[in-house]
Order: sequence, then C-alpha cells, then structure tokens
Amino acid sequence: MLKGLNVIVHILTLGKERQSFIGARWVESILRMAPEKYKRQLALTVLSLSPHYFFRQNTPEHLSLSHAEFIEKEFERNSSSREKLCAQVLLPYLNDTQAVLDYGCGPGFLAKSVSRHVRKVYGVDLSKGVLECARIINGSSNTTYLHTTQLSEIEGGSLDLVYSFAVVQHVTDSVLKDILVAMHGKLKEGGKLIVHIVIDEEKWKIEKEWRRDISLRGRLKWKYGLNCFKRDGEDVRKMFESAGYTSVVIQPMKELCPEQYDDVQAQHLIHAVR
Repeated sequence: MLKGLNVIVHILTLGKERQSFIGARWVESILRMAPEKYKRQLALTVLSLSPHYFFRQNTPEHLSLSHAEFIEKEFERNSSSREKLCAQVLLPYLNDTQAVLDYGCGPGFLAKSVSRHVRKVYGVDLSKGVLECARIINGSSNTTYLHTTQLSEIEGGSLDLVYSFAVVQHVTDSVLKDILVAMHGKLKEGGKLIVHIVIDEEKWKIEKEWRRDISLRGRLKWKYGLNCFKRDGEDVRKMFESAGYTSVVIQPMKELCPEQYDDVQAQHLIHAVR
C-alpha cells in the first residue's frame, strides 16, 4: 500500500518536462508560501519525495528513524558528499575571480560548496520545486538559482567553468547534444567543461535498450521513472568534439576520489575546453 502511495505521490509531483521530478507548479508554490520557520523542514520533506536525493531504503540504519531524523541525516549525507566532491574534483579548477555554472544543480549541495571558492555561482535545473528547495537550504549571497528556461539571463561567453554531476546519465543523446551546445555558448574562450558521465557500466542500459522496451512497465518507466543511460566512451568524445570542445579527456573518477562516499566514484569524468 505504501509503495503504491509513493508512486502516486511521485507522479503528482512531476513537472511538465521529462525527468522533472518534484517539478510540479504546486510544489514550488507551497514552498514559497510556507511560513519562514517551516520552510527548511518542508523543503527537506519535498526532497524525500524524489528518487534522486534522499534514500531511506538504501541505508538500513535509516529504516528505524523518524521522518524528521531521516531527512536531517540525508541532508548531512548530501552536504558531506558534495563537500568532498568539491574538494577532490573541482577545487583545482576554482578561484575567487570566477563565474561558474552548476548544470543540473538539484537542491544545490554542490553549488553551496563551490560558492565558497568563486566569485559567482549559477545553479540551473529542470525542476522548479527542486530549485525552490535549493534557495531555502543552500542559498548564499553569491549564488543564483535559475530554471533551464532562464539560461538567457547568463551572458554568453561569461563563464569560466561549467560543471555537471549526476545529470547527463539521465538525459537522452539529443538532449545532451543540446546541453553541450548551450554550455559552449556560455563559456569564455578557453573556459572548461567538467561532466560526470557513465561509461560502459555493465548493469546499465544504453538509450536504445530503454526505447526498445515497449511493455506496459517499460513505457511507464520511460515516461515517469528515473531513466539511467550508459554510453560508449568514443561516442561521447565525438559528441563533445562535434559541439566545439577540444582537449576532451575521459578519466575514471576513482583516480580523483579514493574513498567511496557516493556512487559517482565508480564512474567517469570528462574534462573539455571551449
């Protein structure tokens, strides 16, 4: 019964855009209208409705926690893992004169960590509900959170760095190509793009395999679920180069992150130059 209820809540919170979890307009409205003293706990509760951010079933010690304890533990886990990701992967590319973009920023945990090291951070995401959560729990004076339809507010050729984690494995090839072109236009000449990606992961399916599943379950997962695509490294390199990037390097994340604190450590990172 609970699982069925969770599915209904999940569908009701979807935005209009594909993979826009907790992007429904009413989610954003409730968060904005909530009294200030309730906003943080409400934002954390909203994040627990998504398949992306807070995980009770994956962590046995969380099963016995109350809801309030669970969302606080997951807030701490997300904050800690993104702080380490910033320190181990992004920090060598950051300095206090830069303007950077976190593409697919989600609730802003990584953007908040990065904001301590740069002049300006733009966090962009597909979900308006998630962005409102980010403003509440991970806001800072030098961070601006924008919906993907607001990318025009960022001046072309103004960014030193664009990074993206736990995003492109959830988008189709056609969407990824559009993202790469859009980010190319926002970067300065010589600006860098850093993207976390899944390459040749045995347990993952390529996009064609997802599309071939025309069973009822397959169609529902394609429309409402969290789609996860693996890609071929050489195909990805060609995609980046076709979008105008040079010096494309694909690197195992484990070379940069020796300890296991998130699933990204088992995957890959792409470095490219505009």
